[in-house]
Amino acid sequence: MERKAREIALLKRYLRKSPALAIPSSPAEVIDMKFELAATMRAERAMESWAVTETAHPTVARWNSGSFEFSFGYQRADLNVCGPPIYLQLGGAIPAEHILYTGAGMSAIASMLTAALTLRESLDVSLPRGAYSETRELCARFGNRVRVQARRPRRSAPCDEARTCVLWIDSCVPCEFDDFTTLPSQAFDLVVFDTTCFSLGSRRIVRVVEWAQRARLPIALVRSHAKLDCLGIEYGRLGSIGYLWDKHDAGQAWMRDLVGESREVIRLFGAAALLSHFPPFAGDPAYYDCTVRRTAAILRNTRRAARQLARACGTGAIRTFQHNLYLTLVPAVPREVAAVWRIAREMCTALARQNLPVKHAGSFAFDFTALDVFVDPLSRHPVLRIAPGDLPPETMDRIVDAIAAYWAPLELATGGDTALRRRSPPRLKDDRRRAAAHASCSQRIIERNGR
Repeated sequence: MERKAREIALLKRYLRKSPALAIPSSPAEVIDMKFELAATMRAERAMESWAVTETAHPTVARWNSGSFEFSFGYQRADLNVCGPPIYLQLGGAIPAEHILYTGAGMSAIASMLTAALTLRESLDVSLPRGAYSETRELCARFGNRVRVQARRPRRSAPCDEARTCVLWIDSCVPCEFDDFTTLPSQAFDLVVFDTTCFSLGSRRIVRVVEWAQRARLPIALVRSHAKLDCLGIEYGRLGSIGYLWDKHDAGQAWMRDLVGESREVIRLFGAAALLSHFPPFAGDPAYYDCTVRRTAAILRNTRRAARQLARACGTGAIRTFQHNLYLTLVPAVPREVAAVWRIAREMCTALARQNLPVKHAGSFAFDFTALDVFVDPLSRHPVLRIAPGDLPPETMDRIVDAIAAYWAPLELATGGDTALRRRSPPRLKDDRRRAAAHASCSQRIIERNGR
């Protein structure tokens, strides 16, 4: 609650007229208060610029929002942003003119790929095992011009001049994040690193950038900022591309053209970021302290929830991820997406009745626990994603116990003893006793789900 008080004080500091709010006495009240303050902040900024339409030219040369300074013309097609560094450990390594902001993380990726295709005929993209599913979908939309390699190349075979070979590094993969260190760097022209699941000060980001520099490869860091970078309030959809290369290396001179083409693509696609989506509190020293502490708490809660659910549901039912922002519960028998989505919705409703801060949300890194359907990146089967969020450990324990109690009869109804067989033998007797205790409500759940 002391940490949350500092976050609330930070948000209030960026309001022109701070509302009179009572001191929160529970995590649920903290969550509601932070969202209320975020809505007030957005409303104030909308009122400040109400007379500026999308097509009118601004009446001033520059606009400010906290540490961000903007200059732009018609429809923000030429939007320039000067603001705090995105990646703390990199400092000013990426020049401001090489950082482009977009309306979302996926629009940043789409703009970057489209720009690369204007310079060369095709792209060979080496995606890691378990890469973000929408990244795969986006690459597939380009047809034959973007070819996703089924396996990482293990031999050094330089690309020809008609195509660009891209090494893709993804922060959301379940495992084997560091596999890029074993690949032949000569087989690639460009490194693309999706940093979304790593905090702004993560040493893993530095490690990837330093590896790319040693390998003499230019790198593009793409990011969705609506998750980790907004204190859990999803202040606005925001994406970015940060280009970094060695200006003294003649072989990397083409990156200047890539930056220019990316600007043109963002302009023509109408993908420029909205000014109201830049969090004004970013860049404040208190913000960095708050976001680092809350991210650390989320990581601890995820590890704690994984251990607790593994004891209750069996280790085979749990999949953890190397970023530790969320985990998944895997049904004993594969289900359709709609069925898992319905389970997530109904589980949230049931847990909310117990006054637990749980919501049905398709994102993560909130203060509350978020549940939703999720396509497993390895098996490609629908699973239940649990994003624990930043909550007190005792509250998190109650939520995990409630999830396990709700999940057990569902597994018995569809998988029989399958879930029990895959658990560790020493706990089998306790698991059967726990399952029997939940069996009395199985029929009611079966009827509710229409099975």
